[in-house]
Amino acid sequence: MKTWKVQKFFGDIVYDLRSRGLLPVVILLVVAMVGVPILISRGSSSSSSSLQPTGATAPTAQTARETEQAVVSYSPPGLRDYKRRLNGLSPKDPFRQPAGQAESVAAASQLSSVAPASSATVSAPPSGSTSSSAPVSTGSSTGSGTATHHQFLIRSVADVSFGDVTQPLERHKHLKNFASLPNQAGPVLIYLGSTLDQKKAVFSLSKSASQVTGDGTCAPSPDDCTLLAVAPEHTADMVYAVDGKTYRVKVNDIRLVRKALGS
Repeated sequence: MKTWKVQKFFGDIVYDLRSRGLLPVVILLVVAMVGVPILISRGSSSSSSSLQPTGATAPTAQTARETEQAVVSYSPPGLRDYKRRLNGLSPKDPFRQPAGQAESVAAASQLSSVAPASSATVSAPPSGSTSSSAPVSTGSSTGSGTATHHQFLIRSVADVSFGDVTQPLERHKHLKNFASLPNQAGPVLIYLGSTLDQKKAVFSLSKSASQVTGDGTCAPSPDDCTLLAVAPEHTADMVYAVDGKTYRVKVNDIRLVRKALGS
């Protein structure tokens, strides 16, 4: 490239920067690009020289020996000997209970074995449920100090009368759970069970049964009577759409029957 073309190129650049007011900025950038590396190199050399202590000499062999002796004397050879460190401890079996804990456990078991006969644990459903049986566990102590436990099954048995209102009602003294009334072929009611508080006998109504009247309680609502609860000495009437007859159910009594388990 010719010299006059190079001069004209740089002249145009300088003229353009001067007309836009950027020429001082460019000059400062060029000076900084040249001067900053020089300053950094001088600063690093001066800091390294200042860190080196004056008059420092290499450690002598005597200093090294003294340092080694100091370390050895600080950590004696017997420090890591496990037999010497654990000599004052006695071995223990992690699977054996301490003497005091074993005695407390034995005393607690002895107290539970001589519990009075009046205490009983009854597992029964809450009042209002349709479960008709519950286990009962009672305990009694003998003269030798051992306890004898007896378990019984308590069931609620309903005495129910059912039939056409124009005819004498048929009585069922021991009505079983899920028994169909009046018969299996055309059930109007299905006996589901009675509560252990002896207050309700629960029946499931047929879809063809409607117009329930009397002393019974319907669920979920009186207009939609899917379940019928009747108390002892109360009655409820319903119309069966299959034969057009009106049927009546009467709960005569609900009693509890206790039966020993295993007998």
